[in-house]
Amino acid sequence: MLQGADAHPAHHHHKKDDSDGFIKISEDGTGFTRYGKPYFIRGANYWQAMHLGANDCNGGDRERMETEIKQLADMGINNVRIMASSEGPDDQPYRMRPSLMPKPGVYNDAILEGLDYALDAIERHNMTAVMTMNNFWHWSGGFSQYVAWLTGNQTIPYPQGDFGWDEFTLFSARFYNDSSIVDEAQQIFKDHIKTIITRKNTVNGRIYSEDPTVMSWQLANEPQEGPAWWFEDIGSYMKELAPNHLVSAGLESKLDEFDFLRAHDNDAIDYTTCHLWVENRGVYDPSNETSLEDALPYGADFIDKTAGWASSINKPIILEEFGMARDAFLKPDNLTFKYDPATPTSHKDEFYGALFNQIVDLAKEHKFCGSNFWAYSGTGRSTDYPNQFGAVWLGDPPHEPRGWYGVYDKDTTVEVISDYNAKLKELEEQ
Repeated sequence: MLQGADAHPAHHHHKKDDSDGFIKISEDGTGFTRYGKPYFIRGANYWQAMHLGANDCNGGDRERMETEIKQLADMGINNVRIMASSEGPDDQPYRMRPSLMPKPGVYNDAILEGLDYALDAIERHNMTAVMTMNNFWHWSGGFSQYVAWLTGNQTIPYPQGDFGWDEFTLFSARFYNDSSIVDEAQQIFKDHIKTIITRKNTVNGRIYSEDPTVMSWQLANEPQEGPAWWFEDIGSYMKELAPNHLVSAGLESKLDEFDFLRAHDNDAIDYTTCHLWVENRGVYDPSNETSLEDALPYGADFIDKTAGWASSINKPIILEEFGMARDAFLKPDNLTFKYDPATPTSHKDEFYGALFNQIVDLAKEHKFCGSNFWAYSGTGRSTDYPNQFGAVWLGDPPHEPRGWYGVYDKDTTVEVISDYNAKLKELEEQ
């Protein structure tokens, strides 16, 4: 051990900081460290943790949450990306219910306590959390609900029926583009950020801003073409309140390098993110057996390209979301087969495996830092009966078909994920 310590004299000057457990950016800027050692993101999206952590009367299931977080730990997962926001009112469709914030500045204490329970369980299993504070999309309320609040409860043009994604996107983006409401919207958002970051956990007594279980505060899930000032302003505000934590943008990075740099090339955002969705972007058709041949090179190119963009500004990068549907091609005429928990996942397993191999290879060259698969459904199933709030807590958010992308605890994909996590852990120990 002494020999190893002597081989890295550069680390000595911040030894006393390394004992605190906060995740930091490595000295060369390209990765993360924890306790002074390399830290790769062996991650999952488990966005529903806060709601599962609530008590039974509020639709939670703490026993299930404990089971699933332990399952993730057993797979080698060390990081989960979770929601630390959800907006009401609870009569709105396609939402996480009951909401954390039914009205601006008004909180459901039971859901706040759910977040406390979730963070405590994450810490007990030696994981860290990415705390997502808002959402461009409607499944948690998010930007569109802020816009509705500030425009006299204007009807949200949900992307269903008469409205498409374009109309919804324009409406949601008013959160930071509409000069008549932007100041007020950002103030409500900052008040929410402050409420969460300064909160004292009712389970373990820790102040959130002083809890190394939090890896980063994330501005929002997939902000679309956000203005540069917004990333700097909100990111800086988070840093003021939580100087020991990292800050991230939650960007898909699907458009181009300009969009990537607009979000990430500033002092407030510590690392970069990208999300890979081959079916949603029209590259992959799960009912066509040969379609994987298109998805694989597209995925490889996307990872190479975004890694290059991150390298150009010397910041770490994480593949923060990616997924693939079950093997619908086995019964292409059966429209429910794609969502059936019993349907195999051979394409998904191959796709995950290819991405994982590429990430491990890039990680060896300090060009990539890990990933969070989308998303963990654990012991839940798409066939489960909804709870009293109409919710079935799976990796699939409430606006999407149940069973589309979630990974169940009995899926063969779990092995693929575990093998990858073991490889990244080996790299940490080298």
